[in-house]
Amino acid sequence: MSYGFQSINDNSFVQIDSEAPRLCLLTKGSYSGTTNASGTFARAITSQDPPLVFIRPDAGVIQVPISVWFTGGPGNWTGFAMKASNITATLSGQYFVAAWASMGTAAYGLRLWDQSAALVYDSGAPAVVVTFAAGNWTYVGSDVLAVGRRYIWAITKALGAGEYISLNPFAMNCHNDASGGGCGLAVDYTAGRIMMYSLATTAWTDQGHRPFLCAKLLA
Repeated sequence: MSYGFQSINDNSFVQIDSEAPRLCLLTKGSYSGTTNASGTFARAITSQDPPLVFIRPDAGVIQVPISVWFTGGPGNWTGFAMKASNITATLSGQYFVAAWASMGTAAYGLRLWDQSAALVYDSGAPAVVVTFAAGNWTYVGSDVLAVGRRYIWAITKALGAGEYISLNPFAMNCHNDASGGGCGLAVDYTAGRIMMYSLATTAWTDQGHRPFLCAKLLA
């Protein structure tokens, strides 16, 4: 940094930098629903782009949410919603919302603004730490549904205590050699792996490197 405020801990890790906003928790909650599930933010997120949403599905039967979308709009994001790939399935779990910017939350403590008067730090907004990132999906086969088929890729990764998975990269369709299809994400707690699903008429066994992130709250 060229000027401003910087805090470095005993391990030489930069904790606060007035020129480099950290990934901050903005709000958190739970989602649930059968066929359709949604989460309503406790307060609107004022970023222009959709915020990052991380989910932790409840353990048990593998849940496969697809067709993810955000409610509200630029400057006023109010929540997110998704459908179950198996139309009678239940989706449930916890989520938190994060962004590379802060929002004023603390009644007391410390706040920092940058040279453009944008809030870059608030002591009431806990840091979010990325714990795992990958893109090396391996094709593992397909499932037959009542209508259609879903093709499956996997990354070997056991979701640890307090870890959540990023939903944003799956808010778009999967490619395949037909006309494209819905993209789903799931956690297989029993087998210790993360699953990606494509709902389509044919499989494209090389999905490329769609990014996958795990993160947890620092406090």
